[in-house]
Amino acid sequence: MTSPASHEPPSFPPTARSVEPRLGAGRLAQLLEPGETVLQLHRPLAPEIREVMEETAMGEPFESNVVLDAKDLDLSEILAPISHPKARHFLKDDITSMITDLAELLGRRHLAAKLGVVPNDGCRKFHTDYVTLRLICTYAGPGTEWVRDEDVRRENLRRTDVDLETANRSVLREPDVVNHCGAGDILLLKGEVFEGNRGRGAVHRSPPLTHPSMRRLVLKIDPQRCC
Repeated sequence: MTSPASHEPPSFPPTARSVEPRLGAGRLAQLLEPGETVLQLHRPLAPEIREVMEETAMGEPFESNVVLDAKDLDLSEILAPISHPKARHFLKDDITSMITDLAELLGRRHLAAKLGVVPNDGCRKFHTDYVTLRLICTYAGPGTEWVRDEDVRRENLRRTDVDLETANRSVLREPDVVNHCGAGDILLLKGEVFEGNRGRGAVHRSPPLTHPSMRRLVLKIDPQRCC
């Protein structure tokens, strides 16, 4: 994983700890505590890495879905659409680090991973995921947006009686409570299926893309139960 810049990372609220770029057992344990739903890890990308990530995002859209074995890790399939050598090298190291850390910390051998170029903002409605935990890292383009539990009106998450923007505004207790991930940041979200977390899944959305040419390069990793 890349090292953080020398300047101090931004101050995050209690439900989004600002931490070093490795996950670490103690840091993930913070997310697993009752009442915690989000862990944001601030990792600004080096300029040369950011450049090749943005170049990759502007290529043909793709989506690689794989189940990875942490004890016999093979990233050839998920990285097959990546042609730039520097991008492949960086992503191989970064994804290996994430898979290794998560598998060890969660006691799982298999993890489901999806890497893709996202050409739209189809998930721009605030929502929760029906998973246990989900890791999201945006390598290029605007990062995932999320809201602290105490800033959410959960009764409005499934509104269908108004347009999308009105529904999103109605979810927020105040208009300025949305938190933003930067390129390279790791976001860990506790979902609805996590034990004891039903009705409290982390609320998030894909950021609105303000121009038709905007693209995102996004990695998602979920715990996977299959053998």
